[in-house]
Amino acid sequence: MTHTSADQVIARPYRLGDGALIPVEEADPFGFWLREIEAQAKGLTSYEIDEVLVAVTGYQLLWNGVAYAFALINRPAVAGAGRQLADAVRQRIAELMASDNLHRVQSTCDPTDRASAVFLRATGHRLESCMRRASHDGRDLHLYAIIRSEDHGQES
Repeated sequence: MTHTSADQVIARPYRLGDGALIPVEEADPFGFWLREIEAQAKGLTSYEIDEVLVAVTGYQLLWNGVAYAFALINRPAVAGAGRQLADAVRQRIAELMASDNLHRVQSTCDPTDRASAVFLRATGHRLESCMRRASHDGRDLHLYAIIRSEDHGQES
């Protein structure tokens, strides 16, 4: 289904099991990732379009003020509404940075995954580097981040 610009992305609190409802392109490489996310992640948020779950986001605190953010996105279900989803996620990241006193939110994606790179940039992330052989299977990853300046609010 392709959505129109009139379709609205609704952010709602995460409900246990939402993550398992998002089809992903590759299987859980660790076999326990989703269970750990549900137990330990912060800021878990689910996103719907026309009452259909299209994405889940959240973060893991790495250390004081620094978080690793993730998104599970049902790409076919969000077709045509990617910008609206990115805007909703960007707003949620800003809220979490303020409420949880985060000064850095970082994410990674495969350098060949153009859609993920576009989505990260649309949510306010900037490309910082290529991390060589950093994935679980030895592939390179691109590191993106949002930095909040102490005196200028959020930078993009």
